[in-house]
Amino acid sequence: MNASELRDFGPFVQECAKRGIKKTRAYALASSGLLETDYVGKTRIVYLDSLLSLPQRLKAEGRKEAA
Repeated sequence: MNASELRDFGPFVQECAKRGIKKTRAYALASSGLLETDYVGKTRIVYLDSLLSLPQRLKAEGRKEAA
């Protein structure tokens, strides 16, 4: 794996909360595939590029949901 393949990530619920996304909504977005998550051990993480691009992707889909 080279450095260009590494992605920044953070704790799922905490990173979403920093951006105003509550826990229930965060899990709904993840289960619908709009947020890319994974696990490190037992901790669920979110890829920050997925989280930061969420508003643009929702807008492109024509969704009215607030992220």
